[in-house]
Amino acid sequence: MDRLAASSSLLVKADASTDTAECNDAAALDSAAHLPATAHISLTTTLQGLLALEAGWRALEKNACTPTSVFQSFDWISAWCRTYCTGDAPQDLHIITGYDRDRLVFVWPLMVQRRMGLRVLCWLTEPFGQYGDVVCAQHECPRLWVANALRFLKRLKGIDMLRLRHVRDDSTLKSVASKELVDAKLNERAPYLDLTAFASEADYENRYTGAQRKRRKKIRKHLEEMGPVTFVRLPLGSESEAAITNALAEKNKWLAERGRINRVLGCPGHLTFLKTLSRSVPQGLDMVVTELRAGDRPVSWEISFRYGSTHFAYITSHVCALTDLSPGRLHFDHSQRDCLAAGIKTFDLMVPYDSHKESWSSGCMPTQDYFLPLTFAGRIAGNIYLRQVRPALRSVYYRLPQSVLRLINPSRGRATEQ
Repeated sequence: MDRLAASSSLLVKADASTDTAECNDAAALDSAAHLPATAHISLTTTLQGLLALEAGWRALEKNACTPTSVFQSFDWISAWCRTYCTGDAPQDLHIITGYDRDRLVFVWPLMVQRRMGLRVLCWLTEPFGQYGDVVCAQHECPRLWVANALRFLKRLKGIDMLRLRHVRDDSTLKSVASKELVDAKLNERAPYLDLTAFASEADYENRYTGAQRKRRKKIRKHLEEMGPVTFVRLPLGSESEAAITNALAEKNKWLAERGRINRVLGCPGHLTFLKTLSRSVPQGLDMVVTELRAGDRPVSWEISFRYGSTHFAYITSHVCALTDLSPGRLHFDHSQRDCLAAGIKTFDLMVPYDSHKESWSSGCMPTQDYFLPLTFAGRIAGNIYLRQVRPALRSVYYRLPQSVLRLINPSRGRATEQ
């Protein structure tokens, strides 16, 4: 059975003597590690099949309690699929699910995309999902489930490569990926601020140096020339949707001036997706849209998500004409204080690392890209392009001056959300 319908499943060969304690034994995992007779793996390939998983998926999220799987949450995945899996060109979903005694205990959301003539299996919602992880129930062995899921994937026809971007070092998948998959040699860092280091807002204030305090006061003084500065969390609805629209438009203007490429902001339907997500009733993923105003004029925005005890700063944006005033710096200050007051433990500034994020973070979480060739063509593309060519091109790209970037990327002249 090469391709499976949304409601069908494939029972991975069982070994009743296998115990999940084997997950601590790498040699045992390589040589055996079949699922017990009570467990099986299925493949969901349609929007209807995804929606049928809702109750089990949400229960699994609550059980797993892993902030690293924020972009594998049902809220996030279902909003994306409702945006992109309708119409004449639906996405090729490949959501791997694992069951034990008819209870959903494992989810690995993937999709197939065509790239450079190859069919590549990647994270579902890419490039919007900034991190990738599996969702695995507590007391289950992630290595056991991932190993069997990989066996399952190798039996599917017509897929050249599995490619997984931004696997965090603290993710559930990391320990398996580093042993079972090929390192794509594209390492990044996700800056974050540990808010548990501050017992009060006064402690947070003390983290600033004298120069930082002086700069923050200067920013506020210039903004106050337009009116009193206020920071507000917008209610989800018409106000937040207007802010999201403005934030994306201004961010694209800022990128256009610098000739920068941003796959997320350049994706058709991104605005529609975020609006769809904002209209959903949150049951795990809390969407937060904040706005900094000078008088009645919005000057900066943050589109973020709170999942578990972590705040993920997904998109930050400011009025492009006010770039020299740095309103985003003041916005970050307000946003982190708001998180501290709300009991949030971690403020994640997300990939990619950038020097301007240093003053708002206390550490960085490494991320790696991995791949697994499934055909000869996939092996060639992975070992030559992903491991050698792409890292070199990326290194050159980030060293190019803005004048050159504008020449090689004239399409960035479009400064509105696509």
